[in-house]
Amino acid sequence: MASRQNLKDIVDEIRVLRGKIDKLEDIVEKRLVGEVKPDRYEKKAISEFEKKKKSGKAKFIPLSEIEE
Repeated sequence: MASRQNLKDIVDEIRVLRGKIDKLEDIVEKRLVGEVKPDRYEKKAISEFEKKKKSGKAKFIPLSEIEE
């Protein structure tokens, strides 16, 4: 079994990762909302995602919905 300290370390790492994910989510939102215009690579990635989403091969789930 994992010790309490190991579990605490894991929880701390998860919190750090959550903070990084939040920052990435903010960047994605700014790009997709239009605050910053996407470059050609981002446009291509968005287009590919939209095609996959329409075909049912991809689904976007906001992290806020899967947090707890």
